[in-house]
Amino acid sequence: MRVISGKYRGRKLKGPDGLELRPTGDRLKETFFNVLGTGVTGAVMLDVFGGSGAIGIEAVSRGARQAVFIEKAANACRLIRRNVELCGISSGYRIVQQDAFMALRALAREGFKANIVFFDPPYDFKPYGDLLEIVFARGLLSQPACVVIEHHRKADLPESGKGYRRSRVIRQGDHCLSFYEGDGRQESGDGIQDKQGCGG
Repeated sequence: MRVISGKYRGRKLKGPDGLELRPTGDRLKETFFNVLGTGVTGAVMLDVFGGSGAIGIEAVSRGARQAVFIEKAANACRLIRRNVELCGISSGYRIVQQDAFMALRALAREGFKANIVFFDPPYDFKPYGDLLEIVFARGLLSQPACVVIEHHRKADLPESGKGYRRSRVIRQGDHCLSFYEGDGRQESGDGIQDKQGCGG
């Protein structure tokens, strides 16, 4: 694994090495960031099921203001920290070792807001709708914002729900990226927000 572009381009990252993780491939990662475009610059990135940390690190390399990694496995959190250190990143990141649902609720209580949310759960994961509901219904998003889930092509993801809709699906073999946006009248801690968008 490596950082594809930006300030830390070419830096090699440590892989899982026996951990039950499935890192996002370089091709799919590049596709994801190409869709986001200049929207990464200055953004706050939330990397949920952080694994190796490659997605959040790529975001920081491309100019994101902050990356917050959520990962419940202690070994994976150590791997994220190691990869951050390998890139020489000393600030602008945070590692939250906690279950994804608990961490998202805690961040919402803090008043935390992200521009980009990336979910990369295990491919046998089921409660996608619950994750999306927390993000869109609890005011975790700034403007503009984009929520993306990496998943297997056979996974059953919702097309829409309270405050959101699926706007785009990109498939590469068995791997997919589903992009979600606000449906135009998303409630948050700041009241009613305008429609959100993916892509810069």
